[in-house]
Amino acid sequence: MQDKYVGDVGDFGKFHLFRYLFHHQESPMHGKELAQIWFMHEGEGEKNNDGRHIDYFDRMTGCDEYLEGSLRNLIMRDKREVKELESLALLPNAKYFYEKVPKSLQERTIWLNTALTFSSKVPVVAVEPDNGMALKCNREEQRFEFLTLEAHHGQKSSSQKYIFAEEVSSFYRLSSVEVCIVYQHLSRCFAHNGQIESLLYDLQKKYFHVIAIKHKPYSPRAFFFICKSEDIKKSIERRLDKFTIEFSEFWELFR
Repeated sequence: MQDKYVGDVGDFGKFHLFRYLFHHQESPMHGKELAQIWFMHEGEGEKNNDGRHIDYFDRMTGCDEYLEGSLRNLIMRDKREVKELESLALLPNAKYFYEKVPKSLQERTIWLNTALTFSSKVPVVAVEPDNGMALKCNREEQRFEFLTLEAHHGQKSSSQKYIFAEEVSSFYRLSSVEVCIVYQHLSRCFAHNGQIESLLYDLQKKYFHVIAIKHKPYSPRAFFFICKSEDIKKSIERRLDKFTIEFSEFWELFR
């Protein structure tokens, strides 16, 4: 995560989703404490237009008025800093982990352990690297290989932008955690829906109780809900069903 992304359409989508699940009183997940793990880094040497999608407000009008007003004000004040998101109180039951992801493998292991300790008493953990899970694409078979930190940390360029397979497992295995939410930026490897379906299939083989939702506007992205039990999965799924019906222009559910 980098400051330049703050308040863009990706942030709007993420908080729109999380507020509908964890903040609205009619949701069965209302009031659940959430640990948001930002994979903070400096983006050294990057020259791109990422984070430029901040002209989305007219399109999203009516989705969530408090969220709209909060992010619009943040952008108008030119306060595009990750820590400013916490001050907006968009998720009153959330806490945020800001430590920067280090480059060396040894320091990254220490960073991970610190993040796990930070998350050790909450029922919901959301991890958000810039690009999501570290994957190797097989275009011909339209499948992915999930890369491990130990084997691929030094080979994966910009590894601070990714979460590796054993890191996902480590958050999921925390005894207090009921659901681990993993952000995934969709690539150009093959069709976006095919990517989600392929990842969902493989994650369900490993974790059993997994659903996914795609945020459609601009550069599509997905959130994978890796649940500890079928009951938790069904509870979230019912809520997401309502969400995708109400906001079908922006969201699509995969199960």
